[in-house]
Amino acid sequence: MINKIYDYLISMKLMEVLILLFAVSVGTATFIENDFGTESAKALIYSATWFEILLFFLVVSLIGNIRRFKIYRLKKWPVFLFHSSFILIIIGSAITRYVSYEGMMHIR
Repeated sequence: MINKIYDYLISMKLMEVLILLFAVSVGTATFIENDFGTESAKALIYSATWFEILLFFLVVSLIGNIRRFKIYRLKKWPVFLFHSSFILIIIGSAITRYVSYEGMMHIR
């Protein structure tokens, strides 16, 4: 049972769906931000729990596919670097979201 769940989490079909959902949600957030402002896009998309879950499953699926296709080998180093950079960006954004604070900086 656990193997079936793991196989589903690292399947390419799930990865395609997750990337498509991510692209549609970020595109929608861009239009919302353009029409209604940054706070609206943040409230409706970027701060939503479903968006965080989507990013979590993207990272899990990406790590699983890196292990599955053995992209970490020296021969596939550029591909590994490209894919691991997405993982690093998402982890960095999660740290920024939960540890940092927002403020205004006055620049003369």
